[in-house]
Amino acid sequence: MRHPSFDYVLAGLLLAAALVLPVFFHLLGLGSAFLPMFYPLALAGFLVAPRLAVVVGVSAPLLSALLTGMPPFYPPVAFIMMAEGLVFTALPQPLRRVLRLGDWPALLAVLVIDRVLLLGLVQAMAVAMDLPPRLLGWAAAARGLPGLILMMAVLPLVIPSLRARKDRVVSRHEQE
Repeated sequence: MRHPSFDYVLAGLLLAAALVLPVFFHLLGLGSAFLPMFYPLALAGFLVAPRLAVVVGVSAPLLSALLTGMPPFYPPVAFIMMAEGLVFTALPQPLRRVLRLGDWPALLAVLVIDRVLLLGLVQAMAVAMDLPPRLLGWAAAARGLPGLILMMAVLPLVIPSLRARKDRVVSRHEQE
């Protein structure tokens, strides 16, 4: 029998990390180029029950906007990031289970889908705000390249060990 309470604990920890990491990155002057909120969201997408992961992915940008003002509601960056959070948390497990992709290809697919979504949403926002859509869209998509590279280098190495640790903890609790 699954032990769902551990998923709730892990989801809560990842949500907290998604709220704290951006503040820490901004204090260090690293800003948003490294996409600090998306590391915990990607981990939630790979490690937490899908429905719970989606709650984390959508609520993290919303809560961060309400608590810290980052990302802003206007321009509607918070809403764009909520859509991105959905991609980061809803897609990894179906990509792994249905398409039988490993962690690295699944993460790569998520990142490509995210950048395409971001490009489209920023361009739509720019049109609505009477701003240059192509310039803003491509600038937004390219701005996160350092974070994308770091994610591809680090997360595929971390995810299997975290998954194994989670399985050990859950297994130990099921035996009790």
